[in-house]
Amino acid sequence: AERAREAIKGVPEETRAANPDGTTRYSRPMPGAARMYPETDVRPIPISEEYIEELKKKLPESIEVKIEKFIKNYGLSRKLAEEIIDSPKLELFERIVNEVNVQPKLIASTLEYTLRSLMHEGVNVSEIKDEHFIELFKLIEKGRLAKEAIPEVLKWIANNPNKTIANAIKALGIELMSIEEIEALVEEKIKKNLEVVRSRGLKAMGIIMGEVMKIVRGKADGKIVSEIVRRKIQEIIKSNQKLP
Repeated sequence: AERAREAIKGVPEETRAANPDGTTRYSRPMPGAARMYPETDVRPIPISEEYIEELKKKLPESIEVKIEKFIKNYGLSRKLAEEIIDSPKLELFERIVNEVNVQPKLIASTLEYTLRSLMHEGVNVSEIKDEHFIELFKLIEKGRLAKEAIPEVLKWIANNPNKTIANAIKALGIELMSIEEIEALVEEKIKKNLEVVRSRGLKAMGIIMGEVMKIVRGKADGKIVSEIVRRKIQEIIKSNQKLP
């Protein structure tokens, strides 16, 4: 009768346990909105502030902190940072950034945008292994491959997954000159125009660049050639300054 009178107020928010005689008895309150309540069968475990601070130190970076880090340290746009952090290629991206001296923006855009574009073309990019990407960017770092050739190389690798990036470059006929080969050619052209370089200094860059690019166009990254020409001319300028 008492329970019937209570029922007029509504069904009590409680959990009940069964009695041997078929009736029930109050056990514990129903969980709240978060469906969380203290465990009734385990003693409370005291947790110190020191332990909480220790756990905080072991927590991984939050997504927002990681995004800001990628924007600041790697020069990524917020959109690209958010995409690479949410990508299955995140671990590979961080590995390549740590192993290879290539612009992180190029690495991230390749793993996100270039692969996506190839997928839309029907290329089976799942055949491209992590080691392929590492080799790809190492060859770019060494100046053996222009970044513009990345889509073509990856497409070839997707169709020949047991081959290397070096095999792809050779098969496609897009191998670039080595840094050593470019340096030797730059030195040759500077020697040929030594008096002009000595008199004009860095203003002679255009002349040397023009002669070198006639030979290496399509076989070397223009930016790399420019950096080498500048460095070699600066060496000549410094050597002139040391002369009595």
